[in-house]
Amino acid sequence: MGLLTAVEHEVPFLHLRGGPRGFDLARRDTATLDRWARCSQVSVPITVVTADLDLIDFARPGTPTYWRASAELSQLGHAASVLRAHAVRLLARHHLDQRQWADLAVPDLAARHGLTTLIELHEPAWFTDHSVDALVTHLERTPWLALLMDTAQVQQAWRRSEDPDNLAAQVSVLAPRTRVIHISDSDDHVPGAGYEIVAKTFGHLENDSPVEIAFEWTGADRSPQVCLDRYRRAVAWWHSRSEANL
Repeated sequence: MGLLTAVEHEVPFLHLRGGPRGFDLARRDTATLDRWARCSQVSVPITVVTADLDLIDFARPGTPTYWRASAELSQLGHAASVLRAHAVRLLARHHLDQRQWADLAVPDLAARHGLTTLIELHEPAWFTDHSVDALVTHLERTPWLALLMDTAQVQQAWRRSEDPDNLAAQVSVLAPRTRVIHISDSDDHVPGAGYEIVAKTFGHLENDSPVEIAFEWTGADRSPQVCLDRYRRAVAWWHSRSEANL
């Protein structure tokens, strides 16, 4: 969905894929970024830039992997600041063990660019009690990090959980450090229990809440019309759940 299409259909903001599988912002020159920023200013703001980097890359200090990831994140942070985004997202495809937590060192984009670094939990094991406790402990020590909660990932955690009834409690523990929610649609026609848990936890938020509610369409048909149809359906569903949770 382009900026002009978003304006036409009153989409309030966009999240931009910033890694090599998207717009590859780390390798864009400043003149190009400035031009995109001016276009965004008069159309729809870009609020989050998503990276293809993985959290575990930052748990390998002193290695080439760590230095490459740190350089990429720094360049993405610069690009995101030019575009006037407020956050950069990292994927967390693998939960960390005790040694990796001790070694984890994500560069502070808040100090350098005024940006929050969001962690998207992309593995059901993140939602176990032990992993949640370790994650919250680390987030308390690193205020420049926060969470992006994705409904599809919570749904996967619910499907694989040995104690699905406890998942809502785990999501509630993570809620205070969550800054963005993705209502994720991969062509599932009926939101499952994980979606309902997220809606019940966050659906009563006020307009001035620090949590940004966004939509992500990952189905096969990426045409503007299909994206817009799915976006409208997600907005309607979220509003219906918000009203139900009042």
